[in-house]
Amino acid sequence: MPTTEPSLPAIDEVRELNRLFLAFLRERPGAAAERYGLSPLATELVRYATPDQIRRAASFPRALFRIHLPTPSAGSVMDPLTLARGSGERVLELVLLHSARNLSRMSGYAARLLLRLDDKAVSRLRAAEVDEIVSMSLAGDVVRAAFDDLEWIWRELLHEARPEYRRRLLLIGFQPDLSLQPAIGLA
Repeated sequence: MPTTEPSLPAIDEVRELNRLFLAFLRERPGAAAERYGLSPLATELVRYATPDQIRRAASFPRALFRIHLPTPSAGSVMDPLTLARGSGERVLELVLLHSARNLSRMSGYAARLLLRLDDKAVSRLRAAEVDEIVSMSLAGDVVRAAFDDLEWIWRELLHEARPEYRRRLLLIGFQPDLSLQPAIGLA
């Protein structure tokens, strides 16, 4: 079995976005649970994760967040009241959406595989202008944690360092969104 990881356009960017998302969740556990839907157990796992655990979890080969494209808000994209509310979350969501737009433009396949976007979302992101991306990020409820109902994945992402388990996570990362129930004896 080859020891190198698969080469896929933009996987490094997705890993950087994962690292950003995890670092944000680590520093703001309240937002992790309330705004991004992470379970209480997964929130605690992220909150107390070491930098090495964050780095390892971020190397997962797909986004650790889900993007929902809302209808752009009707207000001005530079409305100070809108910008001031939850500014950290707004910046995070803007960065994630803008990167998703760039990834969609670069490779629709990679956007579908790594970000789990459907064809409609990829098309919408490809066509979106920067002001539309900003407007979407201000609409709220744009980003949610992936695997929000699968605590075992979060536990393994953050705490499992054995090579066989890391390879297993790599394979899980490239699976379609079917059932990801834990295998007996491995969770």
